[in-house]
Amino acid sequence: MKNYYPIFICCILLFSCQQERLSVEEYISYIKNPENGLNVNKEFNEFEFELIYKPVEFIAINEQRKLIIDTAWYQQRIKELQDLQYYTLKIASLSGSDMMKTGINTAQEYANRLHYFSDIAQYDIRLIDGKDTLTCALFHFERNYGVAPYNNIVLGFIKKKGKQKTKTLSFDEQVLGVGKVNLKIEENYINNIPQIILN
Repeated sequence: MKNYYPIFICCILLFSCQQERLSVEEYISYIKNPENGLNVNKEFNEFEFELIYKPVEFIAINEQRKLIIDTAWYQQRIKELQDLQYYTLKIASLSGSDMMKTGINTAQEYANRLHYFSDIAQYDIRLIDGKDTLTCALFHFERNYGVAPYNNIVLGFIKKKGKQKTKTLSFDEQVLGVGKVNLKIEENYINNIPQIILN
């Protein structure tokens, strides 16, 4: 019986190391849940900055907008997305007012802020990925014309192969009066994202 003990231990370790598998709906909820470490936020003065890590699988299933996934389309979309790592940086006004107008008084200040976020902010954002510092390969500021107290910036950076390292988004912000913002997502949360059961 003693000869089977090491085999028994190895089987337990093998099954305990396997990633969790979730349905499409469960997977979406998992990625969005801040308790799973893929969303981090900090408050600075009148603003809250939230960084959301978005795996390519999450993007692909969200683009289909349904729970029954077209597997062939999904696999093709993953191939198209796989060279970058994707994030959303959400900047919100803590007062509940329009983020773009918070703390300013003139139309010129608003125009300066819009110009900054549309055309310049990309060059003030870096991703520290392990020992590498990456510039934005994809940047899109989403205007919402004041219908919500926040604005989103969609970001993409070159993705390194292999096991993912801790990511720190560094934003040397120039128009909100906040200064440097650092938001960190730990590597263990990224490397332990569950797999999806497509259908």
